[in-house]
Amino acid sequence: MSLSMFYVWELVKTGLKSFLDTNFDLVRFDSLGLAFGAGLFILLSLLFKLLWGHNKFSHVVSGHRISKEYHQGKLVKLIFLIPKALFAGAVFFMLISLANPYLPKATIEKTVESRERIDLIDVSSSKGWEFEKTGKSAGQLGREAFLKFLNMRKGQNDRTSLWLFAQESYIREDFIVDDDIYIMDVQDAPYVITDLANPGFPENDVVDFYVDIIAPRDRIQIISNEGGTNLNPALDAVIKYFDREGNKNVKEKALLIETDAAVEADAEKQLKELQKRKIKVYLLQMKPNELGESKFGNLKGIENSGLLKKKVQQFGGKIYDIQNSRSLENAYRDINRLEKAPISITRHLFKVFIYQRPLMVAFALIFLAITIGSLTEVFGENP
Repeated sequence: MSLSMFYVWELVKTGLKSFLDTNFDLVRFDSLGLAFGAGLFILLSLLFKLLWGHNKFSHVVSGHRISKEYHQGKLVKLIFLIPKALFAGAVFFMLISLANPYLPKATIEKTVESRERIDLIDVSSSKGWEFEKTGKSAGQLGREAFLKFLNMRKGQNDRTSLWLFAQESYIREDFIVDDDIYIMDVQDAPYVITDLANPGFPENDVVDFYVDIIAPRDRIQIISNEGGTNLNPALDAVIKYFDREGNKNVKEKALLIETDAAVEADAEKQLKELQKRKIKVYLLQMKPNELGESKFGNLKGIENSGLLKKKVQQFGGKIYDIQNSRSLENAYRDINRLEKAPISITRHLFKVFIYQRPLMVAFALIFLAITIGSLTEVFGENP
């Protein structure tokens, strides 16, 4: 068998297998009227041939009688009918192909609606102090819980931006929808940004008066004149960033603030602006280290932390009072639940046309009809 014939045979075999595997209960027809009209035309033509047609090579009562020994038997007649039956079957399958059969198919597309969120993380020097006898700094404890939260959010189609603040605010990552890259940016961000002369460093506190910064040194970024907890300028910068870079098509927007909330001023003005823009605020207030704040004479900051909680609630935000690591993880679970991205389901219906399958059967039947018909002509006799 030549290579071309092999390919033809494989094509026919594949087509016939597809036809046999077809679920005929689901088959519908796109051009049933056209096939019915063609079939009716063929039927009428055949009927006309039978009723009014004649064979020009024969004549009734020709004057010759054929001996019975030359008459065809019923089995032979049946064999001679096989090519005609196969050809009729081929015509039938061609009419099916003409009817343009198809299988209806539906696909379901799930779209996760995007949400936009800025994560504003406090990295002031007070976040380097130990948190509630855990052996870890507040910054480290908060970061570990935050990373677990980001893993919860994977696949939620969040558009997120990472900001840090101490005395100044710092953008670490512009709005991004790639969860893995964002998580790497958060992992690389420092726990604390402070000045090299901060008395929280043991080498600067000879008399051991101040509370020590216990955050790992490789997670502390040194910047001159840093170390405060100046929330308001950070909120101003975030609001401007939302206005400038926020996606207008994304309706659900949120600001997540993680801080010990020993802030330096009242944030009512900024919270009003966030409410006006329908940006929901989540405030995770980690319990301030009162001993550390008192050593720095920052009792006003502790008072402001209580005021900040009241103002956030007043302007529609949600407060999480973080007393220990468990309450921190529970807070992030609740935010994940509240920020669940809605899923819209779109159903697409389309037609899978399969006219090739009956057409392949028709070609196979025509081939068989021609082959068997040729054999009957060569070996048969039809007086």
